[in-house]
Amino acid sequence: MRYFASIFKIMSKLTRIFLLLLCVGTLKAQTTEPVTPTDTTIYDFIDQLPIPMMARCVQNVPVGWTMDSIRSCSQYALLSVISSNIRYPEEARQKDIQGTVVVSFVVEVSGRITNIKVIRDIGGGCGAEALRVLEAVDEAGLRWQPGFKAERKPVRVRQTLPLRFKLQTALPYYISKKGDTIYTSLDSEAQFRGGIDSLVAFVKRELKYPKAERDSCKTGIIEMALEVRKDGSVELDNQINFSSIGLDFEWESLQLANKTKGYWTPAVYDGKAVNTIIPLRAVFTSKAPRCKTANANFEKALLLGEEAANLLDQSKPEEAIVKLNEALKLHPNNTEFLYYRGTAYLNLNKRTEACTDYNLVKKMLGVTWFESIRKLMCGF
Repeated sequence: MRYFASIFKIMSKLTRIFLLLLCVGTLKAQTTEPVTPTDTTIYDFIDQLPIPMMARCVQNVPVGWTMDSIRSCSQYALLSVISSNIRYPEEARQKDIQGTVVVSFVVEVSGRITNIKVIRDIGGGCGAEALRVLEAVDEAGLRWQPGFKAERKPVRVRQTLPLRFKLQTALPYYISKKGDTIYTSLDSEAQFRGGIDSLVAFVKRELKYPKAERDSCKTGIIEMALEVRKDGSVELDNQINFSSIGLDFEWESLQLANKTKGYWTPAVYDGKAVNTIIPLRAVFTSKAPRCKTANANFEKALLLGEEAANLLDQSKPEEAIVKLNEALKLHPNNTEFLYYRGTAYLNLNKRTEACTDYNLVKKMLGVTWFESIRKLMCGF
């Protein structure tokens, strides 16, 4: 069941969806109105070179910056975005191919780029990948300030760009805010005594619906990130109250997490027990007789949300939105559903609709689990 799916696995999956969209938020700082060039010559040398219009470099320019400062900042930002979106070709990875691919392209007076070519390749599919990324960022919305001749006429300019392909070995862990070493690469995951079925049964048995809320008929999900330490002890690392159902529910979720102490076998890396994070979901429905309809609507909404998530995985955002609209009618203001719908809108390049959903999540929760993405997409 997706109820017990990790939000971290969900975010990993959505990284693929956002790969191109992250470029849009970063790059779409300014567009240049289409211009029909009177001079169709392609220049290799020009008085003022083109500048990629990167938001952080061309908006709120610091006092004292020159055009060279802006150009330097923009070029660095462009290379950063391109490098973060390169998918290292499997052939190059297997053959340990590394080096610099050089591409050339023409910056048109419209601000777009054309005639993208590889002028130096290192093989293994790296040249093709360089072409793919450059074409993708252009389609995603990157526009350039065109080059100018001395008389301030925009002209077509040829540019070259070196792209470094370098294999890196990722660390198997990260350091948490509390200073703990949290392993993400594992020989074996942390295991609940008796396995996943036992964990589901444990949650069903031990999770308590707040007595003060029994007749409120509130339904919702609280997702927890539980740190299982190398000595078998546990500590709540984080929790997300997707439906904003209140502090009493968050308290009961915390109590549930604490009750799992002593039930965990630690994760193992390189033959040693290590700290890791596991997901734990608390699903709240009231047993009060008057709450049957609310419970049924909630369960139906969850099934619709599950179907929508699967449709997103299959690159069917339009169909996913239909399902999510139905789910939100049954369970309004579910921030997880709003997040998925915003994701679907982004896949359809409907940025305004996406930001409406993303910003509503921010307003309701105060914080988001995808804040860096929201800021890139929505600008604040």
